[in-house]
Amino acid sequence: MNKYWIFLFIIFLSCSGKREIKDKTIIPVAEVVGTGEILNLSDYAKSVKYIPLETNDLVLITNIGSIRKLESAYVVIDSRPGLTSRCLLFDENGTFIKSVGQQGQGPEEYTTIRSVDVNPKVNRVLLDHDQKCIEYDSDGNLKKIIEVPICPDKVFRWGTAQISDSVYLSPLVSPLHRLYKAILFRSDNHTIKLYPNYFGQEKMGIDKGSWGTLDGRIYRYKEQIRYWRDWDDTIFTFNEKQDVQVAFRFDFGKYKAPMEWLSSFRKDYDQIHYVFPQTAIMESDQYLFLQFHCGRNAPEKYEYELGGIGQGVRMKRKLVNVTVYGVFDKQTGKLILLNQPVKHKLGFRNDLDDGPVFWPKYISSKEEMITSCSADEFLTAYTQLSNPSSELKAVAGKLKSDDNPVLMVVTLK
Repeated sequence: MNKYWIFLFIIFLSCSGKREIKDKTIIPVAEVVGTGEILNLSDYAKSVKYIPLETNDLVLITNIGSIRKLESAYVVIDSRPGLTSRCLLFDENGTFIKSVGQQGQGPEEYTTIRSVDVNPKVNRVLLDHDQKCIEYDSDGNLKKIIEVPICPDKVFRWGTAQISDSVYLSPLVSPLHRLYKAILFRSDNHTIKLYPNYFGQEKMGIDKGSWGTLDGRIYRYKEQIRYWRDWDDTIFTFNEKQDVQVAFRFDFGKYKAPMEWLSSFRKDYDQIHYVFPQTAIMESDQYLFLQFHCGRNAPEKYEYELGGIGQGVRMKRKLVNVTVYGVFDKQTGKLILLNQPVKHKLGFRNDLDDGPVFWPKYISSKEEMITSCSADEFLTAYTQLSNPSSELKAVAGKLKSDDNPVLMVVTLK
């Protein structure tokens, strides 16, 4: 009898010791909608440094659209509304090195830059222009012009990433259908593979201008290329054989938007019940840095003005911010939504030195998170400090409000 009870006791201990195995590739959005907390930068990072970009008559930056990091230089895309884009190279101290490429209509020139990619393995810069891609070395010298393939009818490339020395990948978009995800091609414009999109193919009716048409996106996590769309619930990755695999899935639960709504042209973006990812995803070894469109579920809405140029006239329109940032821990499977540490400012509270609020625009292969803030924004934050650090004092002392932006480089723990 005693042996019987001992056996049952062992079974009980064995069962009670088992824990639920959590799928850490599932991003539990539905669980956290409506929650939020202020996150300190010091809990994720160990240092922050500031790099004022040189200001002179040759390099006056209007708006930093993208930032990338080469081995020993920063690649900055100056995206100017109504004007052509520029690619600029700065050294690690912020000194201007040169413009990468030349603007124009010639065979070696570009106008609008659709995307910029830096492959850490080859340390080169790849610019995607409308009808071609141009590759430069780390000094900004032209290496080659890449002939892009002819896409299927009514399908367009939307940015390009370099896979190897002669193989490239572009997401595909269309205003009429969702038949394809991406195209893999060689530098001689030979198509290696077309990736079909199996999600939502049966929903062929798409309103012109809807969000679900031109939103195929890729980002780089070290040497891996990830792929996602606003209207999908999956982040895919391209493996070593260039086959598509699932990397992460969003669990939107009751907040998942139906395909019929995603396929329509919507004006009620700040009043909707649905939640979905938008704009950009950044990834480090431990974290995903996410941005969610939360509609009426956004807890800290505010109005802001968006400027632009239309028909030669500068215009401004009022919008409502319903974006909420989130940090997903790949090791624990936990998602945290961020409250605003400063009113109308999204990101981490910069408790490392009380400098500007921080959110990454780019994460390098060396686990450096990089963003930019305008000189005026930096100086405004500085004037509010009672005891600024020596580095903040040094930067502010040589900065004017109309100077070029300041890079913030944060090293993760």
